Amino acid sequence: MKIENLRAQLALGLALMLFGFGVVMQLRSREMLSERLEAQSERDLVEIIDTLDNEIRSIRLDITDQRIKLLTFKDSESSNQDILSKAESEISDLKVFVGEKKVSGPGILIRIKDKHGLLTGFDLRQIIEELRSLGAWAIAVNDIRIDYQSSFWRRSGSVYLDKEKLSRDYRIQAIGERALLFQTITMPRGIKDKLKTLKGVQVKVSRDELVRLQPSEHLKPWKLTRENVTR
Repeated sequence: MKIENLRAQLALGLALMLFGFGVVMQLRSREMLSERLEAQSERDLVEIIDTLDNEIRSIRLDITDQRIKLLTFKDSESSNQDILSKAESEISDLKVFVGEKKVSGPGILIRIKDKHGLLTGFDLRQIIEELRSLGAWAIAVNDIRIDYQSSFWRRSGSVYLDKEKLSRDYRIQAIGERALLFQTITMPRGIKDKLKTLKGVQVKVSRDELVRLQPSEHLKPWKLTRENVTR
């Protein structure tokens, strides 16, 4: 196969995969949204619409970014090995983001004690999406790594993450820009203040110099090879 065709297939495959994972993450949040729309006030609905508009703009920017990368690969004069090396680097970053690789770095710890069990899966998903929007690239809840397939749901007064029942003493760890994460979560009328308005809910947020997160137990490892690029 000619080098030009290899470049095109590889770049297109990476672009579609990266964008696909991003879309899946966005769709997960939409699935949880319908649970509570009817209970929202008009003001809350306006805020939700603004949030969705921002997410749509973000997806469009992602599409543009992937198109630029595709053109860059097509115009490159690199050898096949150089292309594969670049792809391996992209895949490595992607594996961290989707939860396939263990990772460590600076971040924050959010501890939430929900005495009366008022929090829902939708509430936890909103916190996760907020952390993602702030640039957190690895997150875990009660030591369970969040991956692109993760979903929260509620049954009999308890919140589940995938198949795991979560304790009401929630521990949310996030790796990213520590100062930004901490300041935004604790800012007036931010997530911390909103959660504290719920009866029996206590919230503590702390900076952590080193957060260690294990990989998700639900994902199958995927390896980039010349065969699955050219097939």
